[in-house]
Amino acid sequence: MENEKINVVLVNLISEDYLTRFQAPLAVNVLAAYFRAKCSNIPIQVLDMQQIFESLCADSQSVQFDFNQTVKTVIDEVSKIALNGRTIVGLSIKWTTQDIARTIIEKVNEQCASAKPLFVIGNIGVTHGYRELLQKKPFDNVLAVIGEGEEALVSIAQRVEKCTADINNLSLYKDIANVAINLNGKINIAMLKRIDLQSYPNTAMIKPTEIYDKEWDVHALETSRGCPWGKCTFCSVKKQFGDSQSQNSWHWCSFPLSKILSDIKNYALQGVRNFDLKDSEFFGPMRSAEEFNSSILRVEEFAKGLIVINEELRTAEDVPSKTISVTHVSARVDTIFRSGSDEAEKNKKRKNAYILLKSAGLRRVYLGIEAGSQSQLRRFCKGVTVEENKRAIEILRELGLEIEVGFIFFDYLATLEDLQQNIDFIEQTGIHETDSRILGSLRIQKGSPYVAMAKVAGILLDEDQSQLSYNARFRSPEVEAIERIFSKWENATRKLSKLLPSYLRIASYKMDFNFVKEIIKCFATGSLASLPDKIKKHVAKRKEFLKQIRLDAATGLFGKNMPKLLWESLSFAENENDNLIEEFCPMGVIKREYPAERRRSNERQIHCV
Repeated sequence: MENEKINVVLVNLISEDYLTRFQAPLAVNVLAAYFRAKCSNIPIQVLDMQQIFESLCADSQSVQFDFNQTVKTVIDEVSKIALNGRTIVGLSIKWTTQDIARTIIEKVNEQCASAKPLFVIGNIGVTHGYRELLQKKPFDNVLAVIGEGEEALVSIAQRVEKCTADINNLSLYKDIANVAINLNGKINIAMLKRIDLQSYPNTAMIKPTEIYDKEWDVHALETSRGCPWGKCTFCSVKKQFGDSQSQNSWHWCSFPLSKILSDIKNYALQGVRNFDLKDSEFFGPMRSAEEFNSSILRVEEFAKGLIVINEELRTAEDVPSKTISVTHVSARVDTIFRSGSDEAEKNKKRKNAYILLKSAGLRRVYLGIEAGSQSQLRRFCKGVTVEENKRAIEILRELGLEIEVGFIFFDYLATLEDLQQNIDFIEQTGIHETDSRILGSLRIQKGSPYVAMAKVAGILLDEDQSQLSYNARFRSPEVEAIERIFSKWENATRKLSKLLPSYLRIASYKMDFNFVKEIIKCFATGSLASLPDKIKKHVAKRKEFLKQIRLDAATGLFGKNMPKLLWESLSFAENENDNLIEEFCPMGVIKREYPAERRRSNERQIHCV
């Protein structure tokens, strides 16, 4: 058996909850590229469920049918591969994809009873939930990869290569770093280890189509991993990485600039022009003098490298003359501005770094503002002030850079005063007029410090394993009532907004803001009797908005054929909007009810900025 053919297939899982995201399957394709560089003799392929789903959408009458067919296609394809030699199947488990992974494992094992593949699960869903997963069937007989999975997959494949018996004997893999297994009912994990990014192979072998992010029409890359701050109470970044021999191993680490620029240049020569840097935080550590100077120098060298590439593209005869741009980086506020007289010189260097980045092609910055209330910022342990948030926004706008804002409007410990301060901040900064969802509710992430905070406050409820989060009740009954009303309002257009052109999405976000602003005012002034009329007024406005979208679609504004997903999302929005009025009444709206389970399907990606 040692010489028998070995196959590796990685599956990028999706769920019905997130079909509107169209994100690049970056993780599985980076993993595959690393594997090819280290194990060139073992074939590896990627199955992207999102791509399969989209290819099926033109031929049926319902999104549900298309999704079911997508799952079936993956099962059939994996089974076909598994029956053609010893096979390792990697499943990339994210939010709400556990059930999809379970179905694939069970059905493939049924179809390949005589040649069961070795299943390996990974990504964020496993990193934060492996202990619970490995104790449930069929996950009790798989390998779980924690944190970065590149070296773990290589080591697993090398063990399979040498295996002369059953590759599903999990004890064969018990000493591999970052691999957890269920051995006789006990979870075994040897150690956690970070990848050495400084010796990471170039990713130019990944095809441009494999890193294409349809949602934003960009190509996704990463220049670093981890977070230089790591203290935000809503974030679980510290649990995503680790090394049993180092307490600070979760810290921010960068790839070599030579590799990053080489990859960008290679993609540019293949026609790629718009890049999205998917780092949790782009700049790196900025607090100590040594860290500050090192991070600023790295950013400047990166920008200068892009300028050189762009100049080469301008003069090259055999490639399109259009230069490259960076459409998105994620940044902390303190990479732009910090208060204090001793920060004046550093603030100049910060601003100059952004000026240089803009000249190199930077277009948009994702800024982790999170709140306009100082008490919320302290609760979130952001390490910045409301005034620093405002000044950072002002500076980016002065420089002509677009902004996308990370904001957590509702959190479970919030007060009515926090919400009012958030409203004031949003109006003062105008961030409700950006293409950003800023009125979401906190999802208490598994592994985040907020779990302990909620537990101490006595508001923590049960765990929602599919969302890698905890349910909770709000400490303030007024905030709970406002959040309940707004969540019902926003839910009507959550999926639809993701499918609209930017100008319509912003119009929808502005309606959301005006709605929640008026609801908060009713509670703050004690005028709850006027609440039904306020709701009716906003429902009527949104009804006209949705009617115009349908008319524009029918007249061809969205192309000849409106995708099924968009049609279904629009119909859902219309129905939910019509039903909203009867959901609430003057007494029922403030009735304090805490369901046993409060699902927070928050689609905003949490950046650790």
